Amino acid sequence: MKNRTHITSLYGIGGIAGVAQKRVVEAAKQLGINELAIFTYDDLTDSPSELTKRIDGILAGMEMGDNVIFQSPVWISSKFEKRFIDKVKLYQGKVIIFINDVPPMMFVSNEVLMPNFIEVYNKADLLIVSSENMKEYLVDKGVTVKKIIIQNLWDIPVEFEKSSETKYLSKISFAGSDKKFGISEKLKSSDIKVEIYDNRPDSKEIPDNIHYSGYVDEISLLSRLHEGGFGLIWSEDEHIKNYMHYCNSYKMSTYLRAGIPIVAHKSISCANLIEKNNWGILVDTLEEAVEVINNMSEEEYQKYIDSVSKVSFLLGNNWFTKKLLVDSIYKL
Repeated sequence: MKNRTHITSLYGIGGIAGVAQKRVVEAAKQLGINELAIFTYDDLTDSPSELTKRIDGILAGMEMGDNVIFQSPVWISSKFEKRFIDKVKLYQGKVIIFINDVPPMMFVSNEVLMPNFIEVYNKADLLIVSSENMKEYLVDKGVTVKKIIIQNLWDIPVEFEKSSETKYLSKISFAGSDKKFGISEKLKSSDIKVEIYDNRPDSKEIPDNIHYSGYVDEISLLSRLHEGGFGLIWSEDEHIKNYMHYCNSYKMSTYLRAGIPIVAHKSISCANLIEKNNWGILVDTLEEAVEVINNMSEEEYQKYIDSVSKVSFLLGNNWFTKKLLVDSIYKL
């Protein structure tokens, strides 16, 4: 019987982390890859034998020689990940670890766990990492896996209504937590409209140029972003900004799928992609971004729109994820 390929999918976790994993699995299924469902739980209560039984149940459909794409992290523990991959190895197939996020880099309190995650990553036959910056960082931290493929972009396989052509607007849109990323505080004195897709805070006075749209579903968000202006990927928090130098921003794919250009810091992991493909502007400060946008002509803006429209189509059809998975399996 021909060896098959399986991919893990995490259940019981919300937010972007859960959505991202599910969408990778959707693309994988379209390629004939089988899903291995993992339900999040607290593994501190598991004895070694209970953990073995749990993993055996997840892998019940595997046969000798089958390959597995393991999406990490599973937000259970590195112990679970180690045991799971060791068990997969007993089937004598190959293991691809698709690193969606690196918890020790995301949270200061988790930095001490980095050696545990490096140990997990080194069990792979091939790694999928977010960016060239991430590859260099992990190798510097001790990753020895020779086969590494770069992801670059998340797909957004969502259709949405486009009621009008995207047009130049002196407007910056931000889809995310204002409190977490500190956007309004930096732009409150600027002469540009700022649309923040977050709930309006009760405890402070809102400047005239700042508007809070609250939470909107993804389809509505894409339609509203499509009207025009720029999508912002930014953080005034230094720790988050540093992580953006390595990770893939889901916001970037959302803005590109909506058909609008990006505003991002020059240090962002995908800076070369943005610059090479004319997907937006890279700046050192938000003040610089406002100046560039306000001095931009409609003709200049249209060039960005023409470039972004090409990648928007690909993002909507899972093109990047499918190519990533095919390339990874081929390189094993």
